[in-house]
Amino acid sequence: MSINWPALGRHPQTYGLLLGTALGYGLLISLAGNRPVAWVGGGAVATVMVGSWVTGYGVSPTGENDDTDLLNAASFARRIDAIQAQVARDSYQTWQPVKDWALQSQGFAMGICDRESTLRAELLEALYTVVELAQQVADGLQVQAQIQTPTYQQMAKKQLKQSCDRMEQTHRQLQQLQDQVALASLAQGDTPLPQRLEILIAANKEILET
Repeated sequence: MSINWPALGRHPQTYGLLLGTALGYGLLISLAGNRPVAWVGGGAVATVMVGSWVTGYGVSPTGENDDTDLLNAASFARRIDAIQAQVARDSYQTWQPVKDWALQSQGFAMGICDRESTLRAELLEALYTVVELAQQVADGLQVQAQIQTPTYQQMAKKQLKQSCDRMEQTHRQLQQLQDQVALASLAQGDTPLPQRLEILIAANKEILET
């Protein structure tokens, strides 16, 4: 099992635990005296405490191949690659920005989750709508290539543009949310993060249902 070191290092609790463990260890030595049993026993307790905290940030090897965990970068990329396989090469000019926005949105979601793990459920739902938007774009490109009637071509083009625009907006909104979390500078009166994510998800679903 590998450890998600960046996420571990970003949590203030990590440094609090290390400081508290060191102080407790030092206090034990000072009270028990400079005896081997105190050094060994205290060291064992400290190792277990720190080890338990660190392994909580482990990434399971099997989880890396689980495509249902969209907060895993490799899993998300495989989902997007599977959708890209449905896109004709002559449509890549339209598809490539959508793919880039999707992959970058996943990175923003991971950054938010690393700092605000309580938002994991909302972030997963947001990423599911990102995947669905990418699929909608791929489907729209296929349909647009097949339609010959000018009127229906315009309708298909309009729907495709709406999907692409919504993906771009999602990318921008998740980037803003990540920046706000990273700076910890949400001004008083701003819409709370969970509500902002719900608004983003609702907007995505509205496009998906049209």
